[in-house]
Amino acid sequence: MLVTIKDVAKKANVATSTVSKVLKNYSSVSEATRIRVLDAVAELNYIPNSAASALSSKKSNQIALIFNINDQRQSIDEINMQYIIGAFKATSELNLNPETIFINTIKDYNYHDLRRLLLSKGIKFVILFGVNKKQKLMLDIIDSNEFKSVVVDASILFNETTSTISVDHLNGQYEVAKKVVIKGKDKHVLYLAGKEDGYVTDERLAGIKKLQKEYDFTLRVEYADFSEAKALRLTKKYGEWADVIASASDLMAIGAMQALIEMDIYRKCCGFDGISLMGYAGKNMYTCKQDFKEIGYRAVYELNNLINGEKTKQVSLPFKVISIRYEDVLF
Repeated sequence: MLVTIKDVAKKANVATSTVSKVLKNYSSVSEATRIRVLDAVAELNYIPNSAASALSSKKSNQIALIFNINDQRQSIDEINMQYIIGAFKATSELNLNPETIFINTIKDYNYHDLRRLLLSKGIKFVILFGVNKKQKLMLDIIDSNEFKSVVVDASILFNETTSTISVDHLNGQYEVAKKVVIKGKDKHVLYLAGKEDGYVTDERLAGIKKLQKEYDFTLRVEYADFSEAKALRLTKKYGEWADVIASASDLMAIGAMQALIEMDIYRKCCGFDGISLMGYAGKNMYTCKQDFKEIGYRAVYELNNLINGEKTKQVSLPFKVISIRYEDVLF
């Protein structure tokens, strides 16, 4: 017997329009109502006609772009916007229909809630941006093996249902730090790491440790959480001690440089990412530039490969070690 949206509405004791709003993830529906509707969807095994058709076809054009954006700083916004621009360009070329989901809009969901939401839209393929060790909902998607996925910037999560795409963060950090640390001369390096729960943080930290082993300097690691303000405070605390300050992001490098200017001392600094804000730091600094638009673009193409039945793979994109000047960010 075919289950209709009216059956779901009757089971949940709500209007059909409310069921539609829940399935479209409208924020105007109360949490209690949302749970009641999703429970009815699961119990009746309801799938909308368009979604059922997509799931039964050999190739579905429905995909999800899931973003973990938990930081409102401008640099983070710039990176994610570039991801989105690249991803949407690729979905247009491939005739894929993307559903963009921000984790903070479904923060009360568990995996079963998200599963029902995705399946109700005919989605079996997802791209995950911003996965970290504490992002349980994203990790559950990967661990379930139910959804084919592409993960950006967490190559350690590669498995039989998950492709990964990123630059080589370890060697990127190694190469950019090598530009500013002089072997045999610089004895103390302050390293401003990202967040302790980040996969990227671990890879970049391994990069600076690779250089430490080769150049034999004393390394002090402080977690600045990708925060300009925290990097500024840590640099004021340890800047006198350090010969070089290497940062795992451009934003932290900007904070470190501002602290040095306020302290009226000179120390060599470098960053990571290649964001436009580096052009306004006041001093030229080396950074490891990523092409975030290209990463988003390639992630969609890799997901399309999975849709077409190809095996998962690890994709490593190139990086460039550059020095960003003010002129570089002007039109």
